[in-house]
Amino acid sequence: KIMYLNQKEWDERIRDRIVEDLHWLAEDWFSSVDEEDVDEMIEILEKNSNSKFTKKEKEELKELKVSKEVFKNGIYLEGVRITSNGDFSVYYYDNEVFFAGHGIELMGNISGEFKYKAKL
Repeated sequence: KIMYLNQKEWDERIRDRIVEDLHWLAEDWFSSVDEEDVDEMIEILEKNSNSKFTKKEKEELKELKVSKEVFKNGIYLEGVRITSNGDFSVYYYDNEVFFAGHGIELMGNISGEFKYKAKL
């Protein structure tokens, strides 16, 4: 119930933790994108984040650089599993932009602690 009633706050905290744990990997994987695919990736990321990127953000992406903010907004919640004792796993996805179809998992509990680093 606490996660449901405070969805925005939980989503923000979870995204921040995912960025902290996996931003370096998102940059690494994105750097291998073929140049001719970058515009399509930008469209997918804008759809995922439900917003348009600034000119600067688009230029950075075309240089195969991913800011923390672009990564944070380019992933979306795919699923949540909560146990009766308050442990949870959340699953985020990126439409194959950063991690070639791999989902992102983060485990924690409703006390606000994350058990491990986010992982693919």
